[in-house]
Amino acid sequence: MDQAAVDFFRLLVQVGAVPGEDFSCDMAQQVYRLNERCYGLLEAAYPDVDWQTVVEMPSLVEDTAEIIEHLHQQLGCPFVPNLIAQIASRMRTLPDAQAAGYIQTLLSGVENATGIAIYPLLTEHLDMAAQLRLEWLLRQEVVIVPGHECLLDLVLAAGGTEADCEIRQGETWLTEAGCERLFLVWDGEYALTPERKDIKEI
Repeated sequence: MDQAAVDFFRLLVQVGAVPGEDFSCDMAQQVYRLNERCYGLLEAAYPDVDWQTVVEMPSLVEDTAEIIEHLHQQLGCPFVPNLIAQIASRMRTLPDAQAAGYIQTLLSGVENATGIAIYPLLTEHLDMAAQLRLEWLLRQEVVIVPGHECLLDLVLAAGGTEADCEIRQGETWLTEAGCERLFLVWDGEYALTPERKDIKEI
């Protein structure tokens, strides 16, 4: 996710918009889709900006349940429930700066790749305290992205194994199978060396 997209994501959250409910980002098409509530929040916060010329008006998208079902068939495993469980576990163990980087990276990358907004599905499985922390993490601007943890959890949730995502000499290495599964569920910043199949940074 490039810096402009990250900045706009944070802006939307700062004005009170909820990721996955009020807006989504389609990085392949380079557009943002906002619902009417999100437009209202932006217009109230920045009345001098014509937001309808900046971002795409709300549009009908394929039913989320159908998208999830198709992805699960592709992967041969229940990716969304798996990922939600991984995220909930990591949120309990990562320190704040890393948890913020982890959450922001996973939510945006999965939606970019699949069109699935994980946020509203995730909140259904969190207690009130965890939901409040999630909201707080999404609003953080100073973050540390724990690259290996992000990639490992994505690969595991997508049906891979720990052997598909290993740390070697300080770098995260993915097997070919691990790469294939990762690319089906996540689209973000990384440096890939095809010959060695190692993800250097995220």
